[in-house]
Amino acid sequence: MRAFVSIFAVPKAGSTNEEYEDASDVEPAASDDAEVTEPWLAAAVADGASEAMLAGRWARHLTTTFTAAPADQDLTATILAAAAGWDDVEAEYRRARDAAGEPIAWYEEDGLRRGAYATILGVHLLDSDTDRQGPLLVAALGDACLFQVRDDELITAFPIDDPDKFDTRPGLAPSRPLDPAKVREHVTALRTAWQQGDQLLLASDALAQWFLAQARVGGRPWRTLSDLGTDADIGGFAALVEGCRANGSLKNDDTTLLRIDL
Repeated sequence: MRAFVSIFAVPKAGSTNEEYEDASDVEPAASDDAEVTEPWLAAAVADGASEAMLAGRWARHLTTTFTAAPADQDLTATILAAAAGWDDVEAEYRRARDAAGEPIAWYEEDGLRRGAYATILGVHLLDSDTDRQGPLLVAALGDACLFQVRDDELITAFPIDDPDKFDTRPGLAPSRPLDPAKVREHVTALRTAWQQGDQLLLASDALAQWFLAQARVGGRPWRTLSDLGTDADIGGFAALVEGCRANGSLKNDDTTLLRIDL
């Protein structure tokens, strides 16, 4: 397998990079736009729910847990494994606050007890007998999406394929699950295949909804996302996001794209 991985991220307007609550991760680890030549690749995008404390940390913890998990592990098991390690993440946060002279206030304790929530989308690409194609395993909870493009055509949109199906209450992975069966109810999975020459786009919800809306009216938004930084009319990802927010085609939210060019 030969793949180039690029990651783009912009916080919601009015927020700083430190307040960005999406996350992404890739294994084997590689610098941006670096070539990956391993027989497997795992990638994930997560979107922390802003209403909860430590949403961004939970999103990051989910993505790194996913990319470290075996390819055949069910996403529910991965979420529960991440939840099992959440106390350690919270303890690290408490230590950092203490060290900064800003210990947890009494009114924050209830939020920490309730835990954090996030959507997650993850993919595993595996080699087969040839390094030019192989299994593509996809799993999701919530409204982050995978788009697979082949020969300049969109062949896969998962788990949502209609821009009208996005709402304000997507399924969420909890850091403190009370009922694992409830988590499993919201997990969806897809087994398909990748080919050399495909492009995979993992997008958090705001970008995913924009992408599907553009495609519905005959646009080819994957071309725009392929040309980031190389087409002077498009410019960088931040310029694209800001322009689409300004014209009302993209909602103001943390916006993340993980692009895999095969």
